[in-house]
Amino acid sequence: MKYLVKFMFIVLLSTSSYSQAYSKAGSFDYYVLALSWQSAFCEYRRGKPACRSQKKSDFSAYNFVLHGLWPNKKGRNGHRYGYCNVSKSIKWKDKKRRWCKMPSLNLSNSVRTDLNKFMPGTMSCLQRHEWYKHGSCSGLSENKYYEVSNRLVDLFSKTSFNKLVANNAGNYIRRSKLLRAFDQEFGKGSRAYLGLKCKRVRGKKLLTEIRIRLQKDLSKIDNFKDVLPTRRFKTMRGNCPSRFKIDAL
Repeated sequence: MKYLVKFMFIVLLSTSSYSQAYSKAGSFDYYVLALSWQSAFCEYRRGKPACRSQKKSDFSAYNFVLHGLWPNKKGRNGHRYGYCNVSKSIKWKDKKRRWCKMPSLNLSNSVRTDLNKFMPGTMSCLQRHEWYKHGSCSGLSENKYYEVSNRLVDLFSKTSFNKLVANNAGNYIRRSKLLRAFDQEFGKGSRAYLGLKCKRVRGKKLLTEIRIRLQKDLSKIDNFKDVLPTRRFKTMRGNCPSRFKIDAL
């Protein structure tokens, strides 16, 4: 029995050490940029403040919006890399989805204004959840992390890919068409960095989110092509069928 207890103690100790090492800020391989299609999100989250107030004049009506910018490790799924130097009390509030009870972020007025535009979820304090779970591991300050995030969303809104999706709002589209368009705009094989996420809502498969793998170094963000990986990673996973709908407001 004493040997079993000793073994369990060693396992717990090594697991704790691994967890601390695994969640060291800046020790990641790439980012994943998660962008939501707000109209589809609001089809199954109608009670959210941002969904109750969404208007056709909003940026979110015709552009992808920020879900999060996630540092991640090569070969890992589920975004287990997170909560770097975050207290247990904050993690507890986050896991209980008490986001507005978490400490506010130190953001400049300009970054906060842009974030309210590019991330409608700020009405539900999504920015706090994303910072403490993911941004804390970026090695950036709170303000710089969201300055970079805002810049990425703004740049992506100007892409032909974003316009293609917006122009097809209310219509069905083929997965192959979107993947081909991504390749054409960002280079052959770029589709490997794109994951298309769909959800069945009232019997229809809707595009709810896209996830794009980005390189770790985001110091230069003049063109969205600049932030795609310069080396090969595992192909991004998606769950969209061969044909699905782009929801319209």
